[in-house]
Amino acid sequence: MLPQQRRDTNTAIEPPWFDRPDALALNDASAARQDVKAYARELITDGVCVVREAIPHELCDRVIADYADFCARDPGAVHRDPLGRETRLVNFHRTSNASAEMGTNPELMNLLDYLFGMEACLYTSLTFKYGTQQPIHRDTPHFGTWPQGYYFGVWIAMEDVSEDAGPLMLHRGAHKFRMDQDAMMDELAREHPEINPEALADLALRKFCDEVMGRSLTDFGPPEFLPVNKGDVIIWHPELPHGGSLAKNPHLTRWSTVFHCAPVAVQVHQHQTFFRHRSSDAPPARYGYIDYQGRKVAVAGDTGFD
Repeated sequence: MLPQQRRDTNTAIEPPWFDRPDALALNDASAARQDVKAYARELITDGVCVVREAIPHELCDRVIADYADFCARDPGAVHRDPLGRETRLVNFHRTSNASAEMGTNPELMNLLDYLFGMEACLYTSLTFKYGTQQPIHRDTPHFGTWPQGYYFGVWIAMEDVSEDAGPLMLHRGAHKFRMDQDAMMDELAREHPEINPEALADLALRKFCDEVMGRSLTDFGPPEFLPVNKGDVIIWHPELPHGGSLAKNPHLTRWSTVFHCAPVAVQVHQHQTFFRHRSSDAPPARYGYIDYQGRKVAVAGDTGFD
């Protein structure tokens, strides 16, 4: 295994090893299992890997059944879009044991331990009945860490994904181009001296997202559609441009959950902090943890439709 990163009163956490220029050599030289090293190699090179059949089908079915029970208990709390479809359900793992079991899957968590170089935990989650049709974006501003990059999206298909339901799309390898959020904020502050810091960060987020979409398409061409089946897991680098493709049939379900994961020793912060916090020191901690089946789970928001 790679040397374990740690945080104590005398030791700062170094940037992620998987972003180092010698990451492939470090991975090849490690004593990890060959399959773990293969997934890490894909993440280093492509910014994404797919772990096939990682989640038992019966567990996927239990999550969907729990979702139906949750909606039936309080129909008025269910949010719907203009087509009448349920919107995304936030932090269902805080309510559903099946979802929590899925999000703390031992094999996946062990893989994240290796990638982070320290103990991984479940931060937050989003459960979807339908495809997001979300434009290409990077997760980084919404999941800011100090040092930057200690986050992975872990997306789980709970049914076979039809190409008509809007499968995940991504720009393979596009996690490697860098953007400077501090320089972006400075430029916007010069252009808009009348705007308060909170509004400036919102403006920076829009500019950041626009640049990610533009550079991804210009430098990497059209996005790739990633077909997956029930129980498959997609893990992506925090800088990987990705989104939900347009659903040819918006009424087809695309049952899935994305778990947002980080090390226990590194807190995750949202876009206001990502754009405004200039210190190399981490911002103050903002949540604690509970234990679930031997894993830490962040206490970072309740279950509810967004």
